Amino acid sequence: MDETACQSVTNVRRVLHAPNTKNIQVHCGERLKINVVGFMGVNCSSYMETNERGDSINFVKALCRFRMENMLNAEAKQLIEEAITNSNLEDEYIKRILAQKSLNGMDLINKVNDELYNDKHSNQESIAKIKKMLNKEDSNNPYKIKKEREKRLLSNLDNPIIRDLLSFEIPIDLVLDNAKIHSSDLSLAVFEILNINPIFLPTRSPDLNPIEDLWRIIKDRIYKTYYNTLDELITIFKEGFNEFVGLKSLYENWLNYMVQTFTK
Repeated sequence: MDETACQSVTNVRRVLHAPNTKNIQVHCGERLKINVVGFMGVNCSSYMETNERGDSINFVKALCRFRMENMLNAEAKQLIEEAITNSNLEDEYIKRILAQKSLNGMDLINKVNDELYNDKHSNQESIAKIKKMLNKEDSNNPYKIKKEREKRLLSNLDNPIIRDLLSFEIPIDLVLDNAKIHSSDLSLAVFEILNINPIFLPTRSPDLNPIEDLWRIIKDRIYKTYYNTLDELITIFKEGFNEFVGLKSLYENWLNYMVQTFTK
C-alpha cells in the first residue's frame, strides 16, 4: 500500500530572466488536487480512496475499509463502519468535549494573573507562558482536536466483539513504507485490532513497493487527459486504478527487480 497525490498544476513555476538577473518562483494559484490511499492486493481485493489530506485519521479509516473489503463476517463489517463514522469523531462534538475539559473562565483568569505578577519571570517569558496557556485551553486548537479524534477513533475500534470476530478472518500481510502516519501509535494499535500484519520497508526504498509503478501509470494517463473539475480528476484516477491494478506485469516486474537486486 501507499499514498500519493495528484494535482492539475505544480505548486510553483520558475520564471527565467535575462543573464545576471535573479530568477523568481511564482505560485500558480488555484489548482485541482487529490490525495489517494491505495492498497494493491496480491491474493486479496485491492482498494483505493481519495481524501482531503493525508493524515493518521484518514489512513486508519482507509485501512478499515480495505479490511472490510477483505472479510466475510457481515456483523464485523457493520461494527467497523459504525466505529469510523461515529458522530463522536465530528468537530463540533470534539470541541464540546474539549471545552468541558478546559478551565472555567475564572480559573483561567486567575492563572493568567498569577503569571503576570510572577516576579521570577521577565515580561517576555510571562507573555510566552500566557500564550502557551491560552493555546492549551483553546477548544479550537487543531492539534488538540486531532489528538482527541485519534483517541476516540481508537476507542471506537477497540471493541472486544470486533477483535473476536476479526480473529476468525484470514490475516493480511501489508507491505508499506515507514511514514509517520503508518507507524504511529494509533496505526499500530489498529493493525492489531484488524488482524493485519504490517511489513515496513526500509527508509527511502520506493523501488521495493510495486504500487509505485501503478501510480506512475495512472498519473501518466492523467497528465494526458483533459479535465475541468475535481470530480472528473477523481473519476479518471479511480478508473485508472481499477483498470491497471490487476496487471500481471506490475507484479512480475517487481519480482524480477527483487530477484536481480538481492541475488547480486
